[in-house]
Amino acid sequence: SDEPQLTPQEAELLRHLEDLQANNPAEYEMLVSQLGGGGGGGGAPPGGQKVVPEPGFVAKTHSYTRRGTKVFINVCQSVHVDPPSSAATAATSGDELPMRIPLSLGPPREDLDRAGGACTVYDVVFHPDTVSTALADADFRSLMLQLAMHQIKEKHGDDLSDAVSFPRIKGNYKGLAPLPQFMRARKEPAAEPGAAAEPGA
Repeated sequence: SDEPQLTPQEAELLRHLEDLQANNPAEYEMLVSQLGGGGGGGGAPPGGQKVVPEPGFVAKTHSYTRRGTKVFINVCQSVHVDPPSSAATAATSGDELPMRIPLSLGPPREDLDRAGGACTVYDVVFHPDTVSTALADADFRSLMLQLAMHQIKEKHGDDLSDAVSFPRIKGNYKGLAPLPQFMRARKEPAAEPGAAAEPGA
């Protein structure tokens, strides 16, 4: 009964990897190395954990780099990503972000839009507080998406347009279900050892 059971997300990931291996070996290698964290066992890297995020909402834009290809950004949520925090404590210059908004970015994958045209999909995972604030506050949502698009450009060289729309997509996710990501394990506050170590007589 302890046999590992493939979840729908893992089955989708496996199918996606098999397609990639056949059609895009370079991207397959990049994805496998990211998922394996460079380790030999294919599991989470040291100090990491496999996380399956929850859907949040979908943003749609297009890629300048890929000649106008449609791009969907799945904004997902997980408590394994740190919540947003004020950057006021750091030395801020005029163009510093007023907040620190942690995120985890997955690799690009190819999909089809409703008309059957090719599109690119990215999963970006934020803390649930970040996503709920974005849904309630358009300015914060814009800031959060600018940050996500900056990371996509930095990590994958894909320059995306700022012209973003928010399509209604079943399940608030473009694809079958959010794919697992490997994330650094969050450090839980350590228990205070002081109580047990009373000064001696």
